[in-house]
Amino acid sequence: MADDMELMRPYVDILPIDLTCGRPTRPTFFARLLRTLVRDDARAVYSYFVCEEYTPLMAILLRALGRGLIIATGGTDSTFVEDIQFGALSSTVNRWKFDLTMRLASSVLPFSDSAKADILRFGKPRRIRTAYMSVDTTRFTLGPRFRPRRALTVALSLHRVALLQKGIAPFVRAAELAPDVEFVVLGTCVDDAARMLRDAAPSNVRFIDGFLPPSDYLTLLQSAAVYVQASGHEGFGVALAQAMACGCVPVVADRYSMPEVMGEAGFKVPFNDPSALAAGIRQALDHPELGPAARERVAALFTPERRQRILKQELELVVGRELGEVRADGPTEL
Repeated sequence: MADDMELMRPYVDILPIDLTCGRPTRPTFFARLLRTLVRDDARAVYSYFVCEEYTPLMAILLRALGRGLIIATGGTDSTFVEDIQFGALSSTVNRWKFDLTMRLASSVLPFSDSAKADILRFGKPRRIRTAYMSVDTTRFTLGPRFRPRRALTVALSLHRVALLQKGIAPFVRAAELAPDVEFVVLGTCVDDAARMLRDAAPSNVRFIDGFLPPSDYLTLLQSAAVYVQASGHEGFGVALAQAMACGCVPVVADRYSMPEVMGEAGFKVPFNDPSALAAGIRQALDHPELGPAARERVAALFTPERRQRILKQELELVVGRELGEVRADGPTEL
């Protein structure tokens, strides 16, 4: 969200509404939203994801006031993955709320074509357009040419659901079949299921528990030969694209957005198949020349400039006029 705010800032005034003012369903949130819309004459709201607690009500309010709503989405809010029981759209009520929001939104921006297909399974947006997430390749750079036999996977937090949704469990089990490879998991263990998996992992698996500063995170990506995204679901896979920008050879599960992001620059394996995953990691280690190709793909397709251009075009559609280039007299209010 912060990255998108910076991409839009040259063209529009950004008026953030902090959800920490209380639960969004409380009157304080909607009072603050209404005050921003009316007093500051905000012409549109830009929102990440659909929260069933408040986004449908917000969409109704915006339509009543003649304001626009742009939604960037493609995660757990817009899917239900039956085989891993993942996603907010498992219930009829949540699906109805999601579809209502999609119909009322001025523009829906899925993170990938895969996410777009998911959204269209559950909703009928008036306007929908893929807007890939972006990676700054001036920050995420190749790093050392020679790297240890190290496979890395990243998750924000490790818990019972994430062990399959983020592919952590098959990644750890694959380590038993490749004892000569170092397996690294970055993510905070937050429940007993994650801690049990960590404690039972073979000796060639290293867990990095907690948040890394940006410089340390970059160093970790640059130190891995292979990046693994063996997830049961991804709407895009930002860590995957960041690792590709750093020259890691990707190995991904053959579903949802991951093959779309990887392209031909790595290896696909069946989901939740540790044996196939171990074989895919060995293949990736044998083809280090794919690392630069992975970076080239990110630099060509997932650039901040491309995402900024799409955001600008969608803003122009919503506010009803061209925003032009960055202007000396300041931006238009959003």
